[in-house]
Amino acid sequence: MRLWAIRVIRLLRSNRGKDILIFLLFLAVSYGFWVILALNDDMQQEARVRLEIVNVPKGYTFISEPPAYLTLGVRDKGTVLANYSLSGGKTLKIDYDDMQFDVERDRVTLSQQALENRLRSFFDPTTQIVSVRPDSLSLIVTDRAPNKARVVPDVEVAPASQFVIAGPITVSPDTVSVYSARHLRVRPSTVRTVRITRNELKDTLVMEVRLNPEPGTRIVPGSVKLTVPVEPLISKSREVAVQLLHGGGEESVVLFPSHVRVSYLLPMSLYNSESNVVAVSADFAQRHNGKIPLRVGSLPAYYRGVELSVDSVEYIVEQKAVHHAAQ
Repeated sequence: MRLWAIRVIRLLRSNRGKDILIFLLFLAVSYGFWVILALNDDMQQEARVRLEIVNVPKGYTFISEPPAYLTLGVRDKGTVLANYSLSGGKTLKIDYDDMQFDVERDRVTLSQQALENRLRSFFDPTTQIVSVRPDSLSLIVTDRAPNKARVVPDVEVAPASQFVIAGPITVSPDTVSVYSARHLRVRPSTVRTVRITRNELKDTLVMEVRLNPEPGTRIVPGSVKLTVPVEPLISKSREVAVQLLHGGGEESVVLFPSHVRVSYLLPMSLYNSESNVVAVSADFAQRHNGKIPLRVGSLPAYYRGVELSVDSVEYIVEQKAVHHAAQ
């Protein structure tokens, strides 16, 4: 037996230990009496009641989702409220046909008085319902079939230094179903995500983003997965042949040098796969003082810091040999 256990046993067997046990016993008894007295007093607490709307007609969809719970403020003796808490709560089932239908507003409603009358059956007659949140129901409903809409990401993102957004920003799924109330004449063909702003990104951003429904519509699913591909930039250089523009005819143009070195930054994933992306041209029509300026062709937006080893090339014009047929 361990030393601390031996010491505890010796303490409990001593006169001092017996006094401690008697004190703790009286403390427990007094606490029990206090709890009983407290429970006999009136008190107020919050209670939650699950809500379920049943027997919804086939083909009808709620645009505004019914609340999952009703939160009540109730007052009664502590013993009564304790029994309710220990029961695990109740579920209030409301029949769809018992609600009032507002044709002009595409809504079904249940008044505050009707809602409280149904809730009273869950409590003792002595229990007072002080508050209900929400205190009534007013839900938009539609019997329209959904239409398909394209998801447009509403994002403002910026990579950190030496990083780049390496490709299109995507959402999954990219098409969702939109339920619309009947009073809406135009049904949306696109829906937007909530606004997302991120700066100094150093890695691919993947996150669940809620969709932003227009008033009178419900989107299923209500969120999509947003992906912003971010990669580090790495340097690369290569020899590229200079392409001559507007040269030829009866003259042959020879460029010096005919190849130039191009240095640039590109996303890491493209380092070994990119080819023939960088093009360098020399426009013969822009020659000046024996040189032709060089120009880099259009590049993907995620290329950075493109530099040429020289900004122009020299040239020689040679007359092409002309052979005449024998007379």
